[in-house]
Amino acid sequence: MRRLLVLAAMLSLLAATPGVAQAAPSPAAPAPSVTASDGDLQVEATRRDAPPAEPGARTASGEPDERALGLRRQYYKERGADAVPKSSKVPQTRLLAPGMPPSAANVTLDDCRDEDFAYADGGFVIDHYNFCQVTLWDVKVTVCSFSLPLLGCVRRKTLGTASFRRATLGVGWDGSMDSPQTPDPTYSQVSFVTALDQISTTLAGDAIVVEVTLDCNAEQGALCRSHPFERGAKKTVAEWKDGVGTFNRFFSDPADGVGRDKLSWYNFTNRQVVSPMGAGDEDSDEWEGNGYRCDEASYLRGGRGCVFDHVEELFPVSLATTTNYHAAAQHIFEAFHAPDTTFPRTPGKDVAGNLNSSNPRPLSRLYEPYDTTIYNANRRTAVATCQAQWPGYAANGDDCDEYPMAATYQGASQANGHYSAKALNLNQNRSLGATMLVWFTGQRVLHEDHFWVVLTVPDGGGGQGGGSGLPDTAPTVSAGPDVRAYEGTPGTLRGAARDIEGDLSLHWTYEVIDSAKPGMSCTFGNATSAATRITCNDEGTVRATLTADDGVNPPVSDSATVTVVNAPPQLTLEGPEPWQSFRAGTPVDVRAPFTDAGALDTHTCRITWDDGQIADFGAENRTCDQRHTFPHAGMYTITVTVTDDGGASDSATTMVVVYDPDAGFDNADGKFDSPTGAWTQQPAVAAPMDFHLTAKYYNQTAPTGAAGAYLANTNLRFRTTTDTLEWLVVTPDGKVAAKGTGTVDGKPGYGFVYYGYDQPGGDKFRMVLWPLSSGPYPQNTIEYDNRASAGYDIDVAEPQPITNGEVRIHPPVTR
Repeated sequence: MRRLLVLAAMLSLLAATPGVAQAAPSPAAPAPSVTASDGDLQVEATRRDAPPAEPGARTASGEPDERALGLRRQYYKERGADAVPKSSKVPQTRLLAPGMPPSAANVTLDDCRDEDFAYADGGFVIDHYNFCQVTLWDVKVTVCSFSLPLLGCVRRKTLGTASFRRATLGVGWDGSMDSPQTPDPTYSQVSFVTALDQISTTLAGDAIVVEVTLDCNAEQGALCRSHPFERGAKKTVAEWKDGVGTFNRFFSDPADGVGRDKLSWYNFTNRQVVSPMGAGDEDSDEWEGNGYRCDEASYLRGGRGCVFDHVEELFPVSLATTTNYHAAAQHIFEAFHAPDTTFPRTPGKDVAGNLNSSNPRPLSRLYEPYDTTIYNANRRTAVATCQAQWPGYAANGDDCDEYPMAATYQGASQANGHYSAKALNLNQNRSLGATMLVWFTGQRVLHEDHFWVVLTVPDGGGGQGGGSGLPDTAPTVSAGPDVRAYEGTPGTLRGAARDIEGDLSLHWTYEVIDSAKPGMSCTFGNATSAATRITCNDEGTVRATLTADDGVNPPVSDSATVTVVNAPPQLTLEGPEPWQSFRAGTPVDVRAPFTDAGALDTHTCRITWDDGQIADFGAENRTCDQRHTFPHAGMYTITVTVTDDGGASDSATTMVVVYDPDAGFDNADGKFDSPTGAWTQQPAVAAPMDFHLTAKYYNQTAPTGAAGAYLANTNLRFRTTTDTLEWLVVTPDGKVAAKGTGTVDGKPGYGFVYYGYDQPGGDKFRMVLWPLSSGPYPQNTIEYDNRASAGYDIDVAEPQPITNGEVRIHPPVTR
């Protein structure tokens, strides 16, 4: 029965999520150092603040408006219709401290860090020339403090922690910029700069190494080429603190492209390796980046280039009365916001290219030389409408303007009546057309690329249309995609709001729509920001509503559903310590506090004592503390499990030693055949092993006796010295175990545990030796063990049958 209980404890331990960890060092204590001598070091790097189940950031078409706004809206509002890279220079490695200079790109690393959308999976494509991705990381360095042979390490001690923020800025390129000299000036390129900041650590000397880079994979037979020197960097945390980032540059040969524009497509992923300085296991992570496209389109700036194409561009059109295309801009406003007043009079008219439409559809560019037929058909259809409504308009110096534009696949001949044609000033109409062509060229909008039209107003514009001379329109608002988050952990709301006339007042509210317990509540990181975080104290479902108010029109709201799922409790087994010894009949106190992000959760505890008894009870003050008395000597594997009211649980295991000075004593002398692998210094050796153990409690505190062993024809000799036995366990069912210290080949500093079975069917024996430098009890560094696959609990120790001699357990002496 006890063997089954031990197995159940092991399985429970395997299922525990996560494992037990000790508290990080107090800030007042000296920072621990990490060196190779610590042994069995392990680094665990965990990405945080990533929404657990939200849709990815990248889309090829049908982009929802919450992705198109945010930083992109501000980007275009500030830069206007000529929003293209201002410099023909490509940033070089020497320019990376402390981040890419503003003169080298439209967006900086600080812009990326400040943009909430950049923290989403897949990052944030701002426009064709700018990409941002930011991730937050927590790092923990641990060393094994308790292991079991079958399971390996089951308890780790935390030596120190670190945290940092990783930001990557991607920059597109075209042939008007500096050409790469390495490896080939005819290649096109895309560049990335990555830097770490917000770095903190509790380890002495910042003793963690972080390697960051990006990997590139080509599609459809193309080849992604990496710069020979700009391939990321591997540096200590202290070196990353200097603010100097690292660079990745990828090249594309236009000859690899396909089709008229020589297109080739590529995907890039993030890679990161975190390791302790000098020794230990590393933690390697790889996660989604995004993609880019290279071309050799002669009708775009520079004749070739590479851009981030997983985005639908925004064409900004100003409604300011001072522009040279104001009449054409006003026509687009009418098509968007008063379609029933435009011609033709199509019932339910809803034009494409309007992000604020009830049925938003992007526009697709039509490069006239590639499809003259559709372009001319669009013009003929629009002109016919103008002639029907404004006969002779050309004689008045007017031109026929149409929206969507003739240079799109949503133009008049393709729109099934969902277009607008209007006679207006020829110069103003053609000025907007020229502005759009410049924008197409500069933003590298290829034939058939999707884009949207965004109407803007001058700075300071506002109620009643501000400087546009048009009536004030109601704001638009999106609460963003639905969110899934753990209780007590922030989930990211990616809301967006827009008002073409000016600033908005924003406010988030929430309503609990499903909760198993009363008292569920939530808080917002910033209730007046469109993109924010929401944290709820229990599992359930919440409706989060974003309301936008422009001060003129009635407030507008939109909602997202927040599904809050149960988070498992986190248990820490503070006591008893592994292999701690107790006298039979004295109490053993389990100290097992736990935490739970669910503030309203209730918990039950189960302790399997490994002596046939199981304690089930309700937790108090978030602890699973309990006292138990073992009446008989033995080695007991105790498993503590805490379960919350949602069924999530965490477990931890420890083994204690219970001795009884009055249970009897042992004499064991004999031989067994030592198998290959038992002696780790010479694993090929298989030879007879002589063993000896005499142990007896002559007083009530510590046993007296001696232990020794000799592996035939080798220098493996073990023996104890005076008073080096620590405890003796004699069980009622004929098992014995003893622990102490001794010498191997005359060298001190070794521990031993002997196991013997004095039972019908033949005596059995097991010997375990280990260097005390690896710990006070056997863990991962073993000198000798003839049953290395077995556990250390006496009931699962599986000692080996002896070939000569005996294991003799003497009954207790009547006093």
